[in-house]
Amino acid sequence: MTTAKWGTGPIQTPWQRIVRALRTRTAPRKPREIRVGASLREIAEQIRMRQMPRFFGLIPEQAALLDRFYPHAYNLTIEQANACLEHRFNLFGAGSIQAGNPINWHTDFRSGYRWPVEHHTRLELFPPASSADVCVPWQLNRFYHAVRLGQAYLYTRHEPYAQEIIDQVQDWIEHNPYEFGINWARPMEVAIRAVNWVWAYYCIIESTSLNTNFLTLWLASLQEHGSYLLKHLDDNWPFPGQVLANLAGLIYLGVLFPEFPDSARWRAIGMGRFWTELEQRVYPDGMHSEGSLAYHAFATEIGLGVAALCVVNDIDIPETARARLASMLDVIMTYLQPDGTAPPLGDTLDDHLISLSVYEDAARGRLDQRHLLALGSLVLERHHNEWAGYVNPAERGWSIAAGDSWQDAFWYFASDAAARLTDVITHTTKRPENIPPDTWIDVKTGIRVQARALRAQPITLDDLTGSRGLEASGIYVMRHRDIHMVVDAGGTGPAEMASHAHNDTLSMTLWAYDRPLLIDPGTFLYSSNIEEHNRFRSTAAHNTLQVGDAEISALTDQYYLPGSEAHTTVHRWISEEGFDLLDASHDGYCRLQPGVMHRRQIWFDKKAAVFILHDEVRHAMPPAEGSEGGETELNLWFHLAPLPVRLERSSKIVISEAPTGANLVIMPVGNFPLQPVLVNGWHAPFYGVSVQSPVARFTGRVKLPVDLVVLLYPHDGTVDLNVVRATGRVALDNMRKALAPIIKPGGIKAR
Repeated sequence: MTTAKWGTGPIQTPWQRIVRALRTRTAPRKPREIRVGASLREIAEQIRMRQMPRFFGLIPEQAALLDRFYPHAYNLTIEQANACLEHRFNLFGAGSIQAGNPINWHTDFRSGYRWPVEHHTRLELFPPASSADVCVPWQLNRFYHAVRLGQAYLYTRHEPYAQEIIDQVQDWIEHNPYEFGINWARPMEVAIRAVNWVWAYYCIIESTSLNTNFLTLWLASLQEHGSYLLKHLDDNWPFPGQVLANLAGLIYLGVLFPEFPDSARWRAIGMGRFWTELEQRVYPDGMHSEGSLAYHAFATEIGLGVAALCVVNDIDIPETARARLASMLDVIMTYLQPDGTAPPLGDTLDDHLISLSVYEDAARGRLDQRHLLALGSLVLERHHNEWAGYVNPAERGWSIAAGDSWQDAFWYFASDAAARLTDVITHTTKRPENIPPDTWIDVKTGIRVQARALRAQPITLDDLTGSRGLEASGIYVMRHRDIHMVVDAGGTGPAEMASHAHNDTLSMTLWAYDRPLLIDPGTFLYSSNIEEHNRFRSTAAHNTLQVGDAEISALTDQYYLPGSEAHTTVHRWISEEGFDLLDASHDGYCRLQPGVMHRRQIWFDKKAAVFILHDEVRHAMPPAEGSEGGETELNLWFHLAPLPVRLERSSKIVISEAPTGANLVIMPVGNFPLQPVLVNGWHAPFYGVSVQSPVARFTGRVKLPVDLVVLLYPHDGTVDLNVVRATGRVALDNMRKALAPIIKPGGIKAR
């Protein structure tokens, strides 16, 4: 087993390596005592009485209002908070771990490895010959759980929840002296911890357990967090999402603690760089540049969190920043599947600024990004900073696309969220027929409206969004009613930037009717096992074509992908009422001997609800004169959701056979030269957890050029293969007509 490397390759410039070496040589050998002065004690004595700056209205009445709309959230919150009281933490949603009493802040609880409390510049983040995963202690030390304890306090006014926050923060400060230990080794961890400490404090601000001694110690540690962030702002370059988090932490401390001597500087530097950084690291189409939908959501959450803090403190948000955040929300609304989840394209870790919502289904909850649409609606669609007011929910569509995922919005702006969600409910609920208009109707648990407020024709998501091509980032979405496909026709990111992308060029995911059918594997492990990390981000782990066992872009022993070796060209993107067509190619296999070009055309016939995949594979350069060229091994991969799957070997057809709900037929068309085989694959519903899932692999050695045509037929009932073939022939005819100018005679044939 090989662990990932830290600090090599493009993660550090030569200058950064020199600075790091100097810091290591000059770093203290012993931690200093935390500095608690008289001025901090004076601040601690008065901080709970001040009126400015403002924070979000975290009061028991706010929790009561949320409970009215989300009665299940109370029990889930209390259950999770009670586990925290026992030091049981569900890190990454993958199951509970016991962190000990006192908590072992420096330990990976899965491997048992404990990092020494040395200056962070001298630590091995990825210890050689060890399965230790630094992400595990980092996740715990972000203190997401402190906010859950604070929410439980707001629900119940039960003092043990507040006291647990106080005890854990005190213990953490004692065992994590400034700049010593694993939890000072990455500035993003420092920033996220500071933000969560602030949220937890405001949750328990009325607690009788808070006292001046604790607040003085806590404020002193927050000062150290701010000093550290200013000193290490750019240590995470070239990971733009992490730089945004660093700046957000600095902004929180600079805005909310003006009593600190350096707060004005923190605020000025943080605000001065944050909006510029956001604009530079987001493509013009609204997609974040790190090549991962999860990290796009992370960057969006950070942006909205800072913007919300500006709203409540009357701080101007640049119009360019508002436009950029709006475009990021539009992207989320486009790529979310009909059930509100995002396909896990690229790295998928549980990185959040804060974690406010609770979910009964944790696996689904970690992929649900609709809460960002709800919060974005309240932050960007406002009449005034003091109140959001009424807006037409269909104008931008975010609030309607958010569905029922408004918990985050309630914790930020409770009364605004209640009013906006009620508006959404009245616009999306059908008015019952033949009842008087003044009849009161229960439209949601605890929510009653008069029939006249409901619509005869409710607004649906199909009315607001459709298929869309994001040309700058290379993400293309084909959607119609209950069918949704996402295609990655981009690379792994800019050459100068590290990326969270995978080797998934021209791969796609497919969701239809009520479930995912073709899936992306997600992220199993990160730093602790680079072989497993590479396996899940490899070409063979995605729904694309592979030449032999070659990778589209070379994988390394680092946990990120450097700039893409494969260059993608989108030849044509057409989205019409009746069909979508994506025609794209990449040169990732041109470095082979001989070089190979892969071109993929995807046709979505919206009326027939069927997809046609046409893969054209040819030599990058014509064979030498007099040479016919040898055979080339090709592998066409289809990773299915964990469903029962059957192979009809004679017809080469793969059929999923779930007893209820949606299924998929994968049907090769024409003179198809590859042979099918079903193999076991893996996907990661949670970080650190892998689950077996079926894979259809079509493989063989062929002479180039070759055309491979496959029909994808999602359905939600019984299936007749003759009907599927007939539907496919119609779709192929329509595809030929659209592609007529660029298809060679006989290029696509139906069987």
